[in-house]
Amino acid sequence: MRDFSLSDVRLFTKAAQLGGLTSAADALNVPKASASRQLQRLEATVGHQLLHRGATRFALTEEGREFLVAAQHVLSILDDVMLSLSSGGGTVVGRLRVAVPHYYGRELLAGHLSEFMSAYPQLEVVVETGNDRADLFRDEADVAIRRGREGCDEMVARHLKNEPMVLCAAPAYLARHPAIEAVSDLASHAFLVSEAEGRKKEVSLPISGRPHRVNAGSVFQSDDLEMLLKLALSGRGIGLLPLSLAELHIDGGVLAQVLPLVKLNPQEINLVYLPSRRQSPKIKAFVDYVLHIFNQA
Repeated sequence: MRDFSLSDVRLFTKAAQLGGLTSAADALNVPKASASRQLQRLEATVGHQLLHRGATRFALTEEGREFLVAAQHVLSILDDVMLSLSSGGGTVVGRLRVAVPHYYGRELLAGHLSEFMSAYPQLEVVVETGNDRADLFRDEADVAIRRGREGCDEMVARHLKNEPMVLCAAPAYLARHPAIEAVSDLASHAFLVSEAEGRKKEVSLPISGRPHRVNAGSVFQSDDLEMLLKLALSGRGIGLLPLSLAELHIDGGVLAQVLPLVKLNPQEINLVYLPSRRQSPKIKAFVDYVLHIFNQA
């Protein structure tokens, strides 16, 4: 196996990012003729064409998409190490990208980010809300806060909290439908959930340690929990929501808890990152800080 040229790999990833070899050459201050030769050399080393390129077409090949994932990952690790070494190893520098769901971004992070950023003034922090399924293997984020365990097995998952869940609906909605006295009475109701089953009208409720499937009348699904809350308040159906989000409305009487004696399994909230990034100074600093916050709660 021949050795890769790091400059060739960086040029390829920049071309994929910017959508063109010319744009990548300009960004990296590489002569355009040299850029073309570098890409050809990289493709010869890999043994596959990585990019479709022509007068009107520029796209990754299937092999190019696969190679890009590994290339971005390796470059990210090397950049972290170089930044750490250039700062003497004692300063956390670079750019930290955090992916987090809308509600939990505000509920869990907003009140603490200022203190973290003050502690690490040379670290640029970027938080993308609404994306708790960011693909860390494709370098869409450095760390992510996620609901549940799905997709955590291949990553380091640090447990933050168990979020109590509640079924609730507006009194006006409940008044229009037969009384709900048992789980079996939930059939044919309208549901507002963050995750739905493959079938359009089937909802999985985390009851008594195992999923309980309900054949619903309708299902509205969104990863925006606050949107689900607003729809529940307007009488559109039964919401499956975090207790912390719905509690004030339940206490105020504008939402009513459905089947309050039925125990719902809490939802795990985890902080995840790739095993290969565990020694990254910026990731380690953020993980340690977030865990400290939750250990103090």
